[in-house]
Amino acid sequence: MSLGKLIGVGLGPGDPELITLKGLNALKSADLIFYPASDIYKSNTKSFSLEILDQLEIETECVPLLIPMTGKNRDAHYRNAFNKIQNELAKGKNVAVVSEGDALFYSTFGYLIKLAQDTNVECQVIPGVPAFIATGAEGEKPVTEGNQTLKVIARPNNFEEIEEALKENQTLVVMKMSVLDNWHDFLKKQNRSFFYIERVGTAQQYSTSNVQNLKLRTIPYFSLIIIYG
Repeated sequence: MSLGKLIGVGLGPGDPELITLKGLNALKSADLIFYPASDIYKSNTKSFSLEILDQLEIETECVPLLIPMTGKNRDAHYRNAFNKIQNELAKGKNVAVVSEGDALFYSTFGYLIKLAQDTNVECQVIPGVPAFIATGAEGEKPVTEGNQTLKVIARPNNFEEIEEALKENQTLVVMKMSVLDNWHDFLKKQNRSFFYIERVGTAQQYSTSNVQNLKLRTIPYFSLIIIYG
């Protein structure tokens, strides 16, 4: 029996209508869909990807892939996840693995495809709309234009790292910004135009370009900010 194909599919940032037509068709035709989950319980599975999948009304079987949201034992978690995928590929199944946003932009699939390539698994990647692109649309302001550059960072170590990046004539996107506290004071000091959003594309979406609105706000994991150059 020949091995099945591994297909990485970007689901988009949260709104189920933002998945590409090609991505949706790939999910419908796959034999099995794996979605990343940070915790797996008998009655509760924590997964933002599953929330999107549930709204797409796909009949393909969907199975959680345990990827804890921690840097501890990361390689082992990804290896275990890939072994689970590999077992299904060995049965000749075409297996899709989904990621919120884009499949290869700060995503789980970026780690898995390296393991697949090392074992000569046939792969296909279908891109999706990344969250910062959807954020630009929500803010109704160009993310970057003309000769201005764009820099994207995730999980910054400190505000000094962000301040250094802002010295250049560039727009800065900060993802996974919840690792830092007191964004209100930092943004007020910078006195730059910005657009903050959380849970983009979902019913819980919240956004603001007013620094005062962030003074007492708790920043969730699924949030990002565009600081304009």
